Amino acid sequence: MYRIKTALFLSIAFLIVVSCNTKKKDDSSVKEKESIQQEKKKPKGLQKGCYVYNDNRSTISLQVMNKENTVKGTLLFALARKDKNTGRFIGHVKDSILLVDYTFESEGVESVREVAFRIKNDTLLQGYGPTEMKDGKRVFTNPSSLTFDTKFPLVKKPCVD
Repeated sequence: MYRIKTALFLSIAFLIVVSCNTKKKDDSSVKEKESIQQEKKKPKGLQKGCYVYNDNRSTISLQVMNKENTVKGTLLFALARKDKNTGRFIGHVKDSILLVDYTFESEGVESVREVAFRIKNDTLLQGYGPTEMKDGKRVFTNPSSLTFDTKFPLVKKPCVD
C-alpha cells in the first residue's frame, strides 16, 4: 500500500513539474512573438516622408522625398526669435547619421551649410559642432565628433500639404 501511495505521489509531482515547464515555455514563446511583432512595427532607419518638431513657437520640418543612394528633400527652420529659413537638401546616410548640404534662403540671401541628424527609430536628432567656411559653404570641421541634441527631436509624422 505504501508503494502505491509513493508511486501515485511521484506521478502527480512529475505531471505538475512537466506542466509548469511547458507553461513557462509557452509564456516565453508568446513574449518572444510579441517582441518580434513590436520590432516589425518600428521603422528601421530613415523613411520617405516627413519628420517634424513643433512646440507652437518653433517648428523644424524635414521631408525626405528620395531615399535611394542619395537622400533628397526639403527642410524648414522656423525657430522662435530667429530668422526663418527654408530650402532643399541633398546628402547621404552613413552609420545612422544623415549628413546633407542644405541650400536655403533667409532674408533674400541664398546660402549653403551642412546639417546632420542622427537617425534613431522614427526620430531625427540634430547634430551640432564647430563649423568653417569652405568652398562657399559652411561645413562641420569634424563631422565624426558631432553632439546630437534631444532639445528639438523631429518625429516621423504624416506629411501635411
